[in-house]
Amino acid sequence: MVLAMGGETLFGLVDTKLVSGIGRAALSGVGVATTLMWLCYSFAWGIARGVKVRVAYAIGEERPQDCPRYAIAGALLAAMYGSLVLAAGRNFGFVFELIGLDPEAVPYAETFFRAVTCGAPLACVSMALVQHRQGMSDSRTPMIVTLFGNALNGVLGYCLIYGKLGFPALGVAGGGYATAIAQSINAAFLIALLVRDRRRTEAASTTSVSSAPARIAFGTASREVLRVGTPTGAQFLGEALAFSALTLILGSISAVESAAHQIGLAVARVSFLPGLAIGEAACVLVGQSLGRKRRDEASNAVSAALHLAMAFMTLCGVVFVVFGRAIALAFTTDPLVVRIVTNLLLLAGFFQLIDGVNLVYRSALRGAEDVKVPAYAAIAITWICMPLAAHFLGRVAGWGAVGAWCGFLAEATISAAFFGWRWRRLGFGRRAGKMSEAPNHS
Repeated sequence: MVLAMGGETLFGLVDTKLVSGIGRAALSGVGVATTLMWLCYSFAWGIARGVKVRVAYAIGEERPQDCPRYAIAGALLAAMYGSLVLAAGRNFGFVFELIGLDPEAVPYAETFFRAVTCGAPLACVSMALVQHRQGMSDSRTPMIVTLFGNALNGVLGYCLIYGKLGFPALGVAGGGYATAIAQSINAAFLIALLVRDRRRTEAASTTSVSSAPARIAFGTASREVLRVGTPTGAQFLGEALAFSALTLILGSISAVESAAHQIGLAVARVSFLPGLAIGEAACVLVGQSLGRKRRDEASNAVSAALHLAMAFMTLCGVVFVVFGRAIALAFTTDPLVVRIVTNLLLLAGFFQLIDGVNLVYRSALRGAEDVKVPAYAAIAITWICMPLAAHFLGRVAGWGAVGAWCGFLAEATISAAFFGWRWRRLGFGRRAGKMSEAPNHS
């Protein structure tokens, strides 16, 4: 899961690196366009999480024949949403102007966004099918598919941007088309695997017609995916918007603060992605355990995930505190940026442990299908902490990026406390045993 998530992030990094040879304006435009692309996709990620949770429950309840139904339902819902992104991407230039992007960078951003969103429907389908396989405890296949897609994106992007190996030189549009093609091929491969698995399931169920299990209705599967996916998608979108607002506020303060913020984030992802992956693994195990009506197994899975996430992220925090300046110097020699990055990593070192707890508990609640209240709470906490900290502490108080990152600390602390309380409120604990009914998700 860590490598698969890292692979998704690499799509944007590869595109940004490849267009750097065109010029500063192209680099800036593609970077902003990539950020907005993932912002648009964030709701699709929520729908995909609904697929993961329902598939995990089906596995726990010994209903493997229903897993393809959830996958197909999620893929179709994701494709519908991706089609909206595709339509919006045809004329997105006004958004880049609205957020105050450098006028020189706007044409590059608009061109890249128009090209990359050509693959939006299949990119969203790929998200749903990746979560389907992870819900079945198959995390290796999505990793292989994502890494292959990145390799293809790198080669094809280089050829289409600069006109190599007989391909036309399309500039930044070539980078967007390469990403769209790679994501579409990923989706095609996952669709082929889904068709294969569905045929195997049908063949197994027809060996004895009298004992063939009934399959869930497609409409029911769609509603169950949406029941988990819609609040989760709203949460992801709300959090992404809050984070974007924080980034824009820092950009309006100074280029130095914005640069330090971006470097600090690039470093912090080293611990965030593994912590998030551990939480997602806990989500799958909780779903499968509750499908078997084993609350004790769900509780043990979360306990193990907490220990792993806290141990790893604490280690990363120590590295950030001790080697923060050396890490900053690896990215830049600007003394002011180095000083700010060092302070940011010092702050990050202190909230790593708390963020590990936050990531695991929020994923565990999703695995238990407790999504509505946590989603609303997460949106409220994120908006209260992040943009407000960036404005009042970063801009008004003059703390810059450090003030904004104080919002990260507040958000992680409040979220960890709330989600931990919510998990315990559902009745989970070390002595939890088998359950006779599903937990109350009111």
